[in-house]
Amino acid sequence: MRTVLFKIAAIALPLVLLAATEGIVRIFEHEPFLIPVPGEPEYQTVNPAYAGRYFRGFIPQPAYNPFLRQKPDEVFRIIALGGSSTAGYPYSFNSGFPERVAAGLRAIYPTRQVEVINLGMTALSSHVVRNFVPHVLRIQPDAVLIYAGHNEYYGAYGAGGMNRSRVLTRTLFWFKRSVLFRKLERLIAPPVQSNRTMMAQSTTDVTIAFGGPVYQAGVENFETNMSAILERFEKAGIPTYVGTLVSNLQSQPPLGVDSVANVAWVSGQEHWTSGDTAAALASFVLAKEHDPIRFRAPEAMNQILIRLSERHAAVLVDLEPQFGPDVRDSLFTDHIHPTALGYDRMARVFVSALVEDSSHISPDLGAPEAAPLDTGHARLLIARLRLGFPFTIGLSEAEELSRFGKILRVHRESGRSADSLAALAVAGQLPIYEALLKAKDHDLAARDTVQALAHMRSLLYWQPFNERLHMEAAELASYQSSNLAGEVMQLIVARDPSESYLNTLAALRIRQGALERAGSLLRSIETDNPESAVMLFNMARYLVQVGDTLNAEAYFRRYQQVVRRDP
Repeated sequence: MRTVLFKIAAIALPLVLLAATEGIVRIFEHEPFLIPVPGEPEYQTVNPAYAGRYFRGFIPQPAYNPFLRQKPDEVFRIIALGGSSTAGYPYSFNSGFPERVAAGLRAIYPTRQVEVINLGMTALSSHVVRNFVPHVLRIQPDAVLIYAGHNEYYGAYGAGGMNRSRVLTRTLFWFKRSVLFRKLERLIAPPVQSNRTMMAQSTTDVTIAFGGPVYQAGVENFETNMSAILERFEKAGIPTYVGTLVSNLQSQPPLGVDSVANVAWVSGQEHWTSGDTAAALASFVLAKEHDPIRFRAPEAMNQILIRLSERHAAVLVDLEPQFGPDVRDSLFTDHIHPTALGYDRMARVFVSALVEDSSHISPDLGAPEAAPLDTGHARLLIARLRLGFPFTIGLSEAEELSRFGKILRVHRESGRSADSLAALAVAGQLPIYEALLKAKDHDLAARDTVQALAHMRSLLYWQPFNERLHMEAAELASYQSSNLAGEVMQLIVARDPSESYLNTLAALRIRQGALERAGSLLRSIETDNPESAVMLFNMARYLVQVGDTLNAEAYFRRYQQVVRRDP
């Protein structure tokens, strides 16, 4: 008996010591998925260091989307999952489609609070997205948006890497829960410091033949992971919206060398020139399918999404018609990442799926142009991307940096404030929010209130609790009637639904002719404060606009009484 107990103790003691050590280390070095927002105890956000457990050499950054720790029933919370296109690359997260979805919903339902938590990050494969699901469930979303599938070969734990086994990957992810394991992993294989692009760091010059074993591994991994993801959300009763994958077909030649792909690409260009767009599109798809450098998802991924959405009661959001045969460079910045216009098109399709009556999505509340600094920042990131693999082959890291340094210098010396500040931000010499602040101040000094408001809109995402910025932006928006002004006020109201800001937004919607939104806002204010003088005046204006002059007169008399009583 003693021998048996001794053997059990000999086996158990190391395990107990490991568990104790793990517990002690976690006190000091634990990397939680969510962290508190400094100075805002009611809010939390995604830990920017969390994704480091899946990468070596770089850590993709999540969006800064603070959200309430305790979710009120009236809050509509959306979580977005996917890779860099979900993150909004090459723009900051505020121009990506998840934030555009939120902007569309706020415009349609101006009195409802909408939260977006964008978990899209560069190079995330479906393996990592699947690993996020338990965290997503704990956040209690009202809807989940998924746009994923382009990273199944070269993304984190993609089929083009060393490990193609789903079982081994899932086992490894289980071990990665341990702080000790992650420390040991970094000790054995320390991060490699590199100035190459993330695309170049996440893969090597590996070719993947159409229909070959690596190709099939990527397809099978995607189907298995997506099935598990959708099944978890289905069982939890969370409405899930899955977007079909789009890529640049007409303007992106094959990234690798393949005779079928190259012939199909040339054929597509010939058909395009002759005006046969249907034949051109078929050829471009064939060229993409046989492109051995698989940064663009194969058509098999969309077929999987169609099947799985039906099996697991998810809503399929068909994005392909928005990026059909008329696609040109106005909708894509590179091979897969949309422009600001492209992201807005994606968002409109998601919004149409989310709302009960899509007739509310009207052109009068369309997306404003991206801020000049955001546009310049995106342009520089794409320029850097195109200097590396797979767009430019054969350059050393030093040569890439030298060429990009010249591009940065041109922007810094352009004489345009937004481009100069964008160059400083990309070079890491100025945080993006500080660059936006300087751009805004420069615009105000130059009396360019439109560009100033555009930069304020971006700043509101980076500094959502800045009350002084709220007041400054609301003051500027109150004199304008643009879609930009409306979106700025919706952002402010989403964070601070005070009567003053609600009245400013209502007045702006009246000027725009968006009378349904204006009426909804004014009725909300009246419920809380029926004696608000500004509300009564705006209500009178609103009723005149909708043709109810009798009630308009009554509200105006009430307005006069309030003003006389409390001038």
